[in-house]
Amino acid sequence: MINRNVLKEYADSIKRLREQCLDSGMSEEEFRNLYHESLQALDIQQQGTTSNAAFKTRHKVLLFLSLFLTCCAYYYQTIYSCIICQLQDYIYPGLRLIRKLAIPFLTLFPSLTDLYHETCLIQNPFFAVVDMDCWPCSSVSNVREIVNPEPNTQHNAPFIYETNQQVIDFNMLREIFNKNRNIFDQESPKIHVDNKHYITPTEMFNRVGENNFYVWKFNNMHVARILRQFIPRPKVVPKFGQSTERFIIIDSGQNFFKIPDTECNYSFLLSLSGSRIINLMPAEECKHQCKSLKVELKEQYLLWYNWWYWRPVIQPSYSNDTFIGHIGSYC
Repeated sequence: MINRNVLKEYADSIKRLREQCLDSGMSEEEFRNLYHESLQALDIQQQGTTSNAAFKTRHKVLLFLSLFLTCCAYYYQTIYSCIICQLQDYIYPGLRLIRKLAIPFLTLFPSLTDLYHETCLIQNPFFAVVDMDCWPCSSVSNVREIVNPEPNTQHNAPFIYETNQQVIDFNMLREIFNKNRNIFDQESPKIHVDNKHYITPTEMFNRVGENNFYVWKFNNMHVARILRQFIPRPKVVPKFGQSTERFIIIDSGQNFFKIPDTECNYSFLLSLSGSRIINLMPAEECKHQCKSLKVELKEQYLLWYNWWYWRPVIQPSYSNDTFIGHIGSYC
């Protein structure tokens, strides 16, 4: 209502001004030009006022940001400590909330389940630790064999020992798969072949006599329960802390292959059948201080190593038998 009254008063004043101009001898065209020029002058004045106001606002914002960043840089340690202390109580609840929010997406897109269980989706091949302390491997000159090891998470040097693990050859592995085919096909349907492509477990078991290197990865509790019936927890592994992630590797080609990286740094390679020469290569950060080690991993023997310092590589051995190994880790 107020706007209408203002507009009506403005229109009436323009009409009166027009009548006065016409009475004084000004033509209609001259009055129209005069009116438009006055409006343009007002627009220019308004734009100048707006530009000045915007400039002042930007100047104030930049000044405030500069002062804020200066204070943050000066009190960085104090602010960082306060934020970390306050966020500690919200990290795990926040991650739990994100996990629950992800469940509907997994229901809609079941193919994302494999990614959901992965701790690392893409590994950085150029990752290196600056000034890494290499003393745990610098004094190691051989892989020793021990008897009756105790569960411990602080072993610094690699070692091997003979286990009570039953021998699981290729035929027995096929029987385990056939008895639990539905679970394996659903939970772990892909096997990496020669670091090139993937096949299904059924395809692998049908390739009898072919010389390949297979890596079968498991990363869920259903398959872990099945494997635990045939491959119990090794004596050296603590009761708590073992990772769900495991690998079954099958080498029938007598070639050089790198052992897959595990989730936790304390790793072990258990020979289920066959034997191979294992070359423990020092990590890239420690290659100038530590030397490579070689050991023959016989059937039913377990090799313990710290993935942080050693990178195992399978080498051909004098045995022509197919090698089947189980890889696990604990934190």
